[in-house]
Amino acid sequence: MTRRVAFCLRDMWLGGVESVLVRTLSELARDKNFDITVVTYVDVAEPQWVDWFEHHPNIKRAVLYPSKYFGTRMPRFFLWRVIKHMCRDVYRFCLRGRAVRYLSKFDTVVDYHDFGFARELKSIKNVKKIAWFHSSISVFQKRNFSRNLCIYDKVIVLTDDCATELKSLYPQYADKFMRLYNPIDADNIKSKSTEKCPVRGKYFCSVARMSYDKDIWTLLNAFDLFWKKHKSVKLVLVGGGDKQSVFEKYAEKLASHKNILFVGAQKNPYPYVVGAIAHILSSYGEGLPTVLIEAQALGVLNIASNCKYGPREILMDGAAGVLFAPGDVKNLANKMTDVYENNIDVCEMIKLSTRELKRFANDAVIKQIKHLIF
Repeated sequence: MTRRVAFCLRDMWLGGVESVLVRTLSELARDKNFDITVVTYVDVAEPQWVDWFEHHPNIKRAVLYPSKYFGTRMPRFFLWRVIKHMCRDVYRFCLRGRAVRYLSKFDTVVDYHDFGFARELKSIKNVKKIAWFHSSISVFQKRNFSRNLCIYDKVIVLTDDCATELKSLYPQYADKFMRLYNPIDADNIKSKSTEKCPVRGKYFCSVARMSYDKDIWTLLNAFDLFWKKHKSVKLVLVGGGDKQSVFEKYAEKLASHKNILFVGAQKNPYPYVVGAIAHILSSYGEGLPTVLIEAQALGVLNIASNCKYGPREILMDGAAGVLFAPGDVKNLANKMTDVYENNIDVCEMIKLSTRELKRFANDAVIKQIKHLIF
């Protein structure tokens, strides 16, 4: 029996959530028991994902609110942004009935990013509804996502710690929460990492969206502090985003600015990671940062903020990678120095992280997802 499944994501930008989604869809599409449609608010515009869909014609696409003018991206000017928000809300309200009728045709609807389709799904009956929560509990509470829990049959979270805390906070919905790791194809990651990297010399690398929640400020300031003692080392930042120019301007004011390279969003970031002294993640909060797992698959040490949730679980309480206090510039600079000067057993950490990659094995996770959908 073929299962009609809709994976819903408001927009497909360049980010970890989208990367995990297409990886999951690629595996599910091999199973003829699934008839898959990716449903978005607006049409997919990022060239990387447009190209991906062209190479996966068996995965359908649907757009609920097709107007380009009332898309998901908002202008920077405050007053104009408010006006556009109001107009967009009216536009979507007028089309919501049609969107609900369309989604009602599926057997399973997966709301793939932080309850983004709750308004459309709350009135739908006789359809299995699954929410995928990729963020931190602070985001969950700040945005009052608890009001949506009654809508879904299952709510997927990415770490054991997150699942435990949510069950404690909302015991009436405890049976709905389920931890499911992101799938990782280690062999594919390794094969892509063999491409030539344009950066030469010794460098630390960070792969992250250029947004404030990734706390790029701390990373830049910590590197500047580290660089004062090790002036031959570079920092390479891989990732795009609307705040990239903000961070670039800030970096220009630092003494180490000539050794800080912003290379933007890369279709294949792995060659940058595999050649690095270590990969660094400096976020305020995370769900399950896939980039840490990908670095482990490449045999590269991770230095990550000990934020909720994800890094501690992936790095096994600091045994399989280096943890630092979130937002602590001096602490991160010291950790970078420890790694660079071999004051810690990097080889043992990498060995352990490689051995524990089986937790995120592609086949095992995809099998769980198939069972969940049915």
